[in-house]
Amino acid sequence: MSNSNFSVCNNKFGLKCYLLQLVVVLLLAGYQLGWGQWQIETNILSLLPTDSQAQASQKQDINQAKSALFQQANQRVLVAISGEQAIPAYHQLANTITSFTGIESESMTVPDISDVITFYQPYRDSVMTDDYQALLTDPQAINNFVLGKLTQVSDPFVSGSLAISPRLNLADFLATGLTQLQSFETEQGIIVVNKDGLKHYIMPIKVNVDGFSVKQTQAFSTQLQAEFQRLETKFDVDVLYSGVLFHTAESSQQAEYEMSTFGVISLLAVLLMILAVFRSAKPVNLSLLVLAISVIYGLTAVVTLFNQLHLLTLVFAVTLIGIVIDYCFHAFVSLSVSNSNSNSNSNTRGGIKSIRTALCLGFITTALGYAALIMSPLSLLSQVAVFMIFGLFGALLTVLLLLPYLNLSGNISVTPSVWTLTDKLNIWLTRLHQQRRIIFVVLSLGLVSVIVIDDINFNDDIRLLNSSPAFLIDNEIKMAKLMGYQHSQRIVITADDSETLLQRQEDLLARLQHSQLQGLTVKSIASLLPSVAKQQASNDLLKDAEQQRVFQQGLAILGLTDTVDEFKPLTLDAFNSGPLQALSAVYIYQYKYQSQDAKNIDESVDKKAAMKYALWVETSGVALNTDLQQWIADQPDMSIDNKPAEVSAALSHYRQALLLLFAGAILVVTIVLCLRFGLMQGLLGLLSIMVSAGGALLLTQLSLGHLNIFNLLAVLLILALAIDYVIFYQEHGLQRNTVLAITLSAISSALVFGVLALSVTPAVESFGLTVMFGILLVFLLSPLSAKQVTVLSTKQVETESRGDDVSNNSIEVVK
Repeated sequence: MSNSNFSVCNNKFGLKCYLLQLVVVLLLAGYQLGWGQWQIETNILSLLPTDSQAQASQKQDINQAKSALFQQANQRVLVAISGEQAIPAYHQLANTITSFTGIESESMTVPDISDVITFYQPYRDSVMTDDYQALLTDPQAINNFVLGKLTQVSDPFVSGSLAISPRLNLADFLATGLTQLQSFETEQGIIVVNKDGLKHYIMPIKVNVDGFSVKQTQAFSTQLQAEFQRLETKFDVDVLYSGVLFHTAESSQQAEYEMSTFGVISLLAVLLMILAVFRSAKPVNLSLLVLAISVIYGLTAVVTLFNQLHLLTLVFAVTLIGIVIDYCFHAFVSLSVSNSNSNSNSNTRGGIKSIRTALCLGFITTALGYAALIMSPLSLLSQVAVFMIFGLFGALLTVLLLLPYLNLSGNISVTPSVWTLTDKLNIWLTRLHQQRRIIFVVLSLGLVSVIVIDDINFNDDIRLLNSSPAFLIDNEIKMAKLMGYQHSQRIVITADDSETLLQRQEDLLARLQHSQLQGLTVKSIASLLPSVAKQQASNDLLKDAEQQRVFQQGLAILGLTDTVDEFKPLTLDAFNSGPLQALSAVYIYQYKYQSQDAKNIDESVDKKAAMKYALWVETSGVALNTDLQQWIADQPDMSIDNKPAEVSAALSHYRQALLLLFAGAILVVTIVLCLRFGLMQGLLGLLSIMVSAGGALLLTQLSLGHLNIFNLLAVLLILALAIDYVIFYQEHGLQRNTVLAITLSAISSALVFGVLALSVTPAVESFGLTVMFGILLVFLLSPLSAKQVTVLSTKQVETESRGDDVSNNSIEVVK
């Protein structure tokens, strides 16, 4: 009696502690969800793996510059209108946009050439092209050049600058620079691209979205797309558009749809199965309660530890249903057995206590597996890991401490027909158990043979994370071809001041020119804004040439006299006050640099924050060779801005690290199993887990033709489920309540993860498919690791199958 009273007191104390911590979690959840600083993130590239600390420290400023460049690109939309009524449609779009809050047209006003020439007049003797500079050493060559230019009477740069710069270095400089940067035609002040005889009128649009709020993004995308459709209908034109905005909106809508649809379908299917098995609304209500509490735990942990919650995290978090329901099934079946035993005065074990050890062991091993992902450089994995660990912890506490008190009426019972089916399944599983040696040998040899024969193909393409519809991807491809940046790439340079920035740009251009890559085209602001150092050198060269009377013959032909002006530098500030400021805004930008060693936010704003400069140089035509790429990589202030390649490389690197992580996880699981169940049983459990995981990957490879990092993440979940199943079988053997609970768990998990295989996002689809295969294999192979069982007679089997003796939980098959 004293032991019973002590147990009751402990149970009541545990319940009070549970309720107390639940209240704390609910209060924290309410605060974080209502007043927390977190926000929903939809941008795919926000999932980029972070650099290592050493690398981040070395190139922190260039990484911040690239982030600023990417944010700038996020807010830009490009529209191309073609057709007979394209110009009226263009003007109506420009007028309509002015009524949209947060959206503005960035149509570049093409400056008048005379205004450009007038602006450069004070700097006329400090700017020249490299080709012009090479001619200064040969008087005949420079004279031939001047005479050749004079014959080009239609050249507006020559006619416009001849009077103020008779040496024609300014005319050559402006004509070359503007042609290099602005290769498009203009019509009525509109940029026009002529492609295959069809004129496309280009309108850049800026969308002022701070941080890409989901609702804002979707609203802006809907507004613009609706207006594009109206233009097409009213003016009978074709409107081509591209921009990150539309992909973000479509991806967020797709993620929201999948999250709600998959979650609802999975939940309804699982709840209907519970209702069919237990024929009572009580298990359904208890399951919903456990799921709700687990989701609150997981969501609270994520929004507390992360400032941004990605929508894909919530899509993957749907998988929490599959594991939490496992806990519920084991609890319901054990409570059913306990209620049946109490009614029949049987002494057979039942209730939550009988599964406490197995549940705790299962949670610990699963949590350890996910814990390895918390420090992942891929934020998606970190968020999913935190969500799953805390969600499962909440479910475990609820099942162990709360469910026994909510089962006071004792009306949870399994339908007799379900017990009958379970007994038949148990007979079949026991027959497999007797042949487990042969089965394991055949499957292991077969798996190894197929792996040796068929090469494993991993695909780390970033497009696996992309759920954009085909029409948007097609738009991007068409726009890239139209604007000529289909095969281009950007090199980002950063510096503390504008002069250093321009000098470093010239170092890069010299390196590119020295590489002598045939077909390489380079665009940079240097063609119109040289560094002050280069301007000084040009002015000195022009003075030397004048002293050597290099221009005497040419000036005599023109009947002009002219002296070289004293040096006056053209600075970035001066350039930005001129007619070509729009070009500067495209190629050069400023950003707030934040030092990593800033200790707190307030101090960092005053002491550690500073404005830095960055610019980009565009190359196209041919790919940079290995030497150039290596040289750029070695420069602390330069970097090739290639997000897809960076993500794919990072995914490949992390995939390899994940394989090492699996090796460590397998070692930990092996130690736990062997210490708990002995060497032989532990190794058998490990073998069933390994064959299940390997078989799932192999079947996925055969189905999709490749594997990716998300298939390996699916293996992590397979390991979690497999460990749970193996622990329960090795703790309790092939008892009918264990077989029933695991069977229900496997079916529910298949329903949950099978739905993910229908996702349009390749990463989610492959994840769901691998888990589906893994669950099937785990369900078949985990019973083979169970401890040796007792064989009953045919009469006993028939008695058990009829349900005449529900207190006996050791149903076995005749030899």
